[in-house]
Amino acid sequence: MNAKNSAAEAYLKFDLTALGGLPITQATVRMWVVNESVDTLNIKNVADNTWTENSLTYSKRPSKGGVITTFVPSVRDVWKEVDVTPAVTAAVGSNMSIVLDAANGIDGYTFNSNEAPSNRVELRVSWADGGGATSTPTITPTPGPTPVPGTFSLGVTGDLGQNSNTTAVLNAIKNSGADFAIALGDFSYVNGNSETAWCNFVKGTVGSTYPFELISGNHEDAIRDGQINNYATCLPHRLTPLTGLYGKQYYFDYPSTTPLARFINISPGLTFPDDGSYTYSAGSARYNWVRDAIDGARSAGIRYVVVSMHKYCISLVGGSCEAGADLMNLLISKKVDLYLQAHDHAYSRSKQLALKSGCASVIPGSFKANCVVDSDNQFAYGAGTVIATVGTGGVGINSQNASDPEAGYFATFQGSNANPTFGFLRFTVSPTSISAEFVRGSGGSFSDGFTIQ
Repeated sequence: MNAKNSAAEAYLKFDLTALGGLPITQATVRMWVVNESVDTLNIKNVADNTWTENSLTYSKRPSKGGVITTFVPSVRDVWKEVDVTPAVTAAVGSNMSIVLDAANGIDGYTFNSNEAPSNRVELRVSWADGGGATSTPTITPTPGPTPVPGTFSLGVTGDLGQNSNTTAVLNAIKNSGADFAIALGDFSYVNGNSETAWCNFVKGTVGSTYPFELISGNHEDAIRDGQINNYATCLPHRLTPLTGLYGKQYYFDYPSTTPLARFINISPGLTFPDDGSYTYSAGSARYNWVRDAIDGARSAGIRYVVVSMHKYCISLVGGSCEAGADLMNLLISKKVDLYLQAHDHAYSRSKQLALKSGCASVIPGSFKANCVVDSDNQFAYGAGTVIATVGTGGVGINSQNASDPEAGYFATFQGSNANPTFGFLRFTVSPTSISAEFVRGSGGSFSDGFTIQ
């Protein structure tokens, strides 16, 4: 499916007869972006289902109906998932036809089609069973994607809670096919001994043995909404061997054979009743631990380094750098590929940042243009660091300030005042690239994507 310098339309038909009578909870069209576009594309209803692939021509194409949704395929070599739940709900028990088109000029978008040898377009459908649980999607009109050898994926989100939005996000993680997930702190939001109930809530959606990695937030560092030690017991580490203390300060390499990435999870700005404050000021033991973990990954030939924590430093909300400027500048100076945080109940994603001539450090509360390496969402591997705040796991979303003094560092954002959308950030990691895509769980229609290659 492609278009360049002229109008083009792509018709798709899906057989939904097997879904008759089922209560649909979510449906997405999943397309592999071969060539990106800055144009807004429409997905429209098509009432006529009598057409066939062999008989379809431009002059004899079926009439188009109303717009189901719009999207922008702004990043290449990633999956683009577009929600079409209303259309599927209306068509269950029959065939469903849709069409992709664009009202404005076309600059060359391309998606893999049914004829592609791999990564073909597919429809993913979820429904609720009689007990209210969500069933794994099974309607895929074409064979599923063929992963590149050595490739894996993960989902990341924080500030989850335990509500319908949380359930939608957890379902989206499960349905994405991610090999594991990392929760960036602030779990149950229920005062007292809420750990076991929340763990059971998570496992009831993603599966009892699914690797759902934890790093503490400020709701779990004392006795406010449970303690991280108890959460770590009921949602234990299930991946490759770790170094450090799970839930607080640890790292692991993935996959186990010839690992592509080191995941370093830490707890700046938190104080635990059993082992005190976790401070990462320059020269401290914990600062040096992070430094050595990064250097160790580089020495071992591990291509990517991902550092995750709950509290943020630069952001689009007022407040201090709670994670600490020393730690932030360490990570940027080491050019870790991804720097992930939450605590702000919204989503914001930076441009690629690095310390260099004219940028000796990133100073919270201000913007220095020389610290920006690249801003086009197609980032060069090893050139700098991308910071993402992913606090969209289910708890009410905060507003974002586009005029914040640090706003110049950010490429995109969403919040209560800007298309609030619950979801997670999905990373596809291969020997040659990291592709990222914000995946919606519920709420608005925000999308984001970038590639490090």
